[in-house]
Amino acid sequence: MRDVSYVVALFGVLFLIAAAFAWWRIYQKPAEKPPTAKDSKRADSAAMFIIVAFLLTALAAILAVLRWF
Repeated sequence: MRDVSYVVALFGVLFLIAAAFAWWRIYQKPAEKPPTAKDSKRADSAAMFIIVAFLLTALAAILAVLRWF
């Protein structure tokens, strides 16, 4: 069970790294000024990466706590 929680946490970290990279691209290279619909879609995908990363890390934490019992 502990190994499963490590693997799930690893995937959560990978998604969080992908989200950080996506946000970095949005802030460094906006499509146009003012922001356009393309920037909005990129922000939506970056936000989804963060949500998935937090859900995966929460699942890993739950699995780790269940391991104690």
